[in-house]
Amino acid sequence: MTASGDTYTCGECGAEFPESDATRTETMGGLDADTWQTLCCPTCGARVKTVFVGDD
Repeated sequence: MTASGDTYTCGECGAEFPESDATRTETMGGLDADTWQTLCCPTCGARVKTVFVGDD
């Protein structure tokens, strides 16, 4: 699973997609959902990357 700019490649199905197409879900492991989100593949639903979305 790699990221290049705001385009991601799913390690499960190989789909490439922009961040805007990713499905956003809550993170695992007790991270604050207002600060962190997990980006998932819009094709297969696999987790691709956890991103910071809170205020700096």
